[in-house]
Amino acid sequence: MNNQQNMTSDRSLLSEKEFSYIKDFLSWELLAMKKCKESAEQCQDAEIKQLIEKTGRQHLDHYQTLLNHLQ
Repeated sequence: MNNQQNMTSDRSLLSEKEFSYIKDFLSWELLAMKKCKESAEQCQDAEIKQLIEKTGRQHLDHYQTLLNHLQ
């Protein structure tokens, strides 16, 4: 119990479960970003292509935000 209290009082430390969640989030953002890129390359409609590219950039921003929090 004391070890768990130390982990929760020092927020610079992550539990294994928290770290696993963050790794999953990073993987999902990276996958979403790749899928947006692939979809935009296939898209013929310029307006829809632009929206897909914007969504891909948002996923990239989320990915980078998560990485920044880990540093």
